Amino acid sequence: MLNKVHLDRDGFAISDKVFSEDDITSLDKLASNLKPFIGMCKRRGWVDNKDVHLTDIDWAYYWSETPHDNLFINDTIIPVLSNICDLLFEDHSWDWQLTNRYIISNYNHEYPVYPHLDAPYLWPQKLEVQMAKYLPKGPLSVTFMIPLIEFTPENGATGFVPGTHKYIYDTSDWNQVSEHRKTFFNDNFVQPSVPLGSFSCFYGNCMHSVMSNRTNSVRRGLIFRGIREDALKEMSKFGLG
Repeated sequence: MLNKVHLDRDGFAISDKVFSEDDITSLDKLASNLKPFIGMCKRRGWVDNKDVHLTDIDWAYYWSETPHDNLFINDTIIPVLSNICDLLFEDHSWDWQLTNRYIISNYNHEYPVYPHLDAPYLWPQKLEVQMAKYLPKGPLSVTFMIPLIEFTPENGATGFVPGTHKYIYDTSDWNQVSEHRKTFFNDNFVQPSVPLGSFSCFYGNCMHSVMSNRTNSVRRGLIFRGIREDALKEMSKFGLG
């Protein structure tokens, strides 16, 4: 279902087809009607949930909260992803990052690459917290993206830099070296397609970025993140989501 050899080698992997395309298409139709929670407008910057009653928003992308009562998500998708987390975290307990279970909708727009790491490896609001340096070795988080429309380089599929998960980063100067990081990313990224019914899986410390959607189709996908229990406790201690 998921090649762990490729995941451990590159920091990311694309699964075989594991979900019904009909179920995925039905979920995409549902997602198209969900209220945006927070996102980016092409002309007026960030828009949060108190503003989404506006009808004239020209979205670049936005996140919607994942419906809690959806049977396909709860009975099919989450058990598949949970089994993978059990395998990847091995003897460590883990749980879902409940503050980051969203459906992202990405519209036609030119996205300036923003290469980054996922929680708990990077906290823009608290760069001095570097759990990878003091928690026991092994993956601290795994992120899943389930396409609701096929992810392709043309519609903004995630870009990854293979092998970057093998290093421990000093994030204290993360903002100061952002231009160097963008250059490194642009020189080394790959952008794999993710077919409908499959999903991408990547370690949180694999450098990645959303890319530009150059099509007229809205690219939607589910995001789930499993985090190791000791890292979740650290997040709670520091008041991090």
